[in-house]
Amino acid sequence: MKHTVEQLNAEGIRQWEWISKNFINSPLLLGNGFSLNFSTRLLYRNLYDKYIETCPKDVKNLFKEFKSTNFEIILEHLESTERVCSALEIEQQRITKNKNTIKQGLIESINRIHPTPDEIKIEQLKLVAEQLREFDQIFTTNYDLFLYYLILESKKFGDYFYFHFYDDERFQLFNAGDQENKHHIYYLHGALFLFDRSINTIKIKRNDNWLIEVITKEISSDNYPLFISEGTSEMKLKAIQSNNYLSYCFRELNENKSEKIVVFGQSLSSQDLHIVKSLDKNYKELAYGIRISENKSLKEIRAELNRVRSLFKQTEVEFFDSSTLFKFE
Repeated sequence: MKHTVEQLNAEGIRQWEWISKNFINSPLLLGNGFSLNFSTRLLYRNLYDKYIETCPKDVKNLFKEFKSTNFEIILEHLESTERVCSALEIEQQRITKNKNTIKQGLIESINRIHPTPDEIKIEQLKLVAEQLREFDQIFTTNYDLFLYYLILESKKFGDYFYFHFYDDERFQLFNAGDQENKHHIYYLHGALFLFDRSINTIKIKRNDNWLIEVITKEISSDNYPLFISEGTSEMKLKAIQSNNYLSYCFRELNENKSEKIVVFGQSLSSQDLHIVKSLDKNYKELAYGIRISENKSLKEIRAELNRVRSLFKQTEVEFFDSSTLFKFE
């Protein structure tokens, strides 16, 4: 049964146009629900969840032993072990085999969940990109490629990647001293097109190649994307704090000058409690987009409203029907 505007309004859920004036030029926080509007395959936001379903027992044991869901961490441990075995002349065939299995699994998972170029609708990207211009800054926990293209189309946001990485023109180097743009996007949990090089974070520069192909090539060369796939909020925060770029993004979320923020497609689950704490501490008002579907009863909607309200002790939360913010077609 479809819920009417009057019913939603009675529950305290507004239409975006009714509250938009209160959030003019506010920052925007995007979650996986945003990307699902471009492709439902991206429901598997955590590549680990998709991969672990069918991976070999040895690989499952490795992830379990290190209490991690991060491909890069496991691969780095295996590479270190390979070097130790080589130095001590210890047989390393099983180690190398599992490293290659995980590396190939990461590549296959990325290719399996991400739409191909012919599946991406350019007109849809242009439509949404124009709407993103309504916001002052963009924070996102997504690590897929859609925002890469949306930001290019919007022609408003910078991302602090604007110098060549030394003599390698395939990549751009992160530099926090961006004086050219007032509006930026921050990848709070990294992205598939970001990589670490020693103490630097770099981004793949757009060219005629499909980005997934470039990412796949880098992984094959033992260069792994910078994205957080850890399960718990504590583990995510630890990973953020250990990286210069990610810690900069999180600091910008904490220190943003706006007192208001809009949240779309982000469930604010226990896995993202570090995000919730940041919002509650640093913003006075929050507009939260709640997903309304015909198969969701008013009782279920009320439960979701109460859950979100309970997360915030200091921030005032206002709700809006998420379907009224963006037009995707």
